[in-house]
Amino acid sequence: MKKEDVHRYLLGVLEKKIPDRTKLVEMLMDTLFMEKGAIYRRLRGDVPFSFFEVASIAEKLNIPLNDLAYIDTKRQERFELNIVDYVNMNEAYYKVWDDYIALIGTTKDDPNSEIAESSNVLPISLYGKFDSLSKYYLFKFHYLSTGTERRTSFDELVIPERLRQINRTYFYEVKNFGKTVFLWDYLIFKYLVTDIHFFFGINLISTEDIRQIKDDLFALLDYIEKITLTGRFEETGNSVSFYISDVNFDGDYSYFRLNDLYVSYVRAFILNSVTSGDQGSFEKVKTWVQSLIKSSTLITQSGAVYRADFFEKQRIIISEL
Repeated sequence: MKKEDVHRYLLGVLEKKIPDRTKLVEMLMDTLFMEKGAIYRRLRGDVPFSFFEVASIAEKLNIPLNDLAYIDTKRQERFELNIVDYVNMNEAYYKVWDDYIALIGTTKDDPNSEIAESSNVLPISLYGKFDSLSKYYLFKFHYLSTGTERRTSFDELVIPERLRQINRTYFYEVKNFGKTVFLWDYLIFKYLVTDIHFFFGINLISTEDIRQIKDDLFALLDYIEKITLTGRFEETGNSVSFYISDVNFDGDYSYFRLNDLYVSYVRAFILNSVTSGDQGSFEKVKTWVQSLIKSSTLITQSGAVYRADFFEKQRIIISEL
């Protein structure tokens, strides 16, 4: 389904549900946190609604997302590559994040919401409040996405304050899901340390940079260990299950369910993702994640010996930096 078809269909649904143009504009302004001019540009068709704007509207008006995704009679599963150029952040890219965080924030109204993340790379949902770790992943993205003529060092890279705040806000908002599952490749910290050694070897990360990263990694481990002991986020008290996989992952697969919204995504380009709002895709990704759990060990409120051994080994790995 083309974006313009979804846009056209959504406008038709909105006109039927809220015929009064003034009330429609006010509702969209409140739902999407936009100024009136931005709303009118979307209603005129000058600017299409983004995926997360559509999802927010659907959730607000109780419109099944599948009705918007599959207008014709032939159902097709679709994934969309959502690329944010973190090297050249602009208002449009910030808007993507603002929309996403606003959507995630609605989990406060859905105690049955759930999210699961299987990872071989540390997820922003856990490192977002640790500034040097946020900077490191931005640095790696910058290194891999720019040309080879001039390499920016870790020290030279500056994170815009607005992006820093987005990372921190997301870190806290994502804790509002009623149920959270983390599933980690058991070599997740080893992969990270190996990468950092590489960047140190080519003089892009200094000894002082590594010290800052180590401090945050140790703080992150302490934070996670507390979660595994209680099975709850200290920020919200919501349920958390933490698994360590005994097999390596070929990629990062995640999903979340929020009211009538079903979203699945696969990590791409370190900080981006391939995303789908289709329930069929959601079920397939969920089944895959659940199958990975079969070869994993639960360390939340159980497996005390395994848990202690895991955290001890991770601290040793980090100490090697």
